[in-house]
Amino acid sequence: MPKYRPDETSRRWTAYYRYTSKRPPRDLLLQALNHLDWEHARKRRRTAIDLGFGAGNDTLELLRRGWSVLAIDGQEAAAKFLAGRVPPSARPRLTTLVAPMEGLELPPADLIYASFSLPFCRPERFPALWRNIRRALRPGGHFAGQLFGVRDQWHANPEMTFQSIQEVRRMARGLKVELLRETVEDGMSFNGPKNWHFFDVILGRPPRRVHRVR
Repeated sequence: MPKYRPDETSRRWTAYYRYTSKRPPRDLLLQALNHLDWEHARKRRRTAIDLGFGAGNDTLELLRRGWSVLAIDGQEAAAKFLAGRVPPSARPRLTTLVAPMEGLELPPADLIYASFSLPFCRPERFPALWRNIRRALRPGGHFAGQLFGVRDQWHANPEMTFQSIQEVRRMARGLKVELLRETVEDGMSFNGPKNWHFFDVILGRPPRRVHRVR
């Protein structure tokens, strides 16, 4: 991928956010919100982390449904773009953090959501990021996001991370697989036509067992 000067990079990201802001919330997020059991979170305010929130479409949907959201993105332009879209009534439930997702200590969350963002983690840093995500999931919590497969058109990029189906299954060990769906298709990206290979994933951390004394 080409390198850009800081001001050019900011303009390019802003153009990307405007382009993607027209789409509805991702189907994967809606599936996670509509069909999973959130009974464990109803006694307190439900908290979500949106990793790589971009234009903020999915963050806005979480806020609309009453969630508290920590929205994380590496681009200052993303935070500025999102700030102009958040309804005043939802602002107290939103925390925005501009930082790379690698190396962050994520707080406990009921949902960690990463829409097409994890593949942009460098391969040597991905294992630590994934451990951090798993550690932050509350008992009964869920991860939902996409991972790029090894047949993706961008696979030659050494700064991105790609997984085989076997590696995705290893990543899911100890978690309940709610969804593991593989897609290979020709489509469009912001930069033009692209061959996509990715996995939609929803994983659940088992709830904490309650031992009753008889």
